[in-house]
Amino acid sequence: MTRVIPMKFLLQGGIRQLRVEKSDTGWMIWLNANGNFTLGTFLELANDGTINRVTWHPDGSESKFEVLIEKDES
Repeated sequence: MTRVIPMKFLLQGGIRQLRVEKSDTGWMIWLNANGNFTLGTFLELANDGTINRVTWHPDGSESKFEVLIEKDES
């Protein structure tokens, strides 16, 4: 069995894991947030295998960036 070398992506300095939360669609790994976790940025590890960086903004909007993972076809 061969293992895929994980893709490395850089995070801004000073980020630490604040909270890990299970949702209906997967896992949320919070990178930064307000006091009640209604605004901020988290990594979304979806049940379908996709990874997104999601930011919830004060104006109610959401920004989502999909982290593309190179798949091993062997």
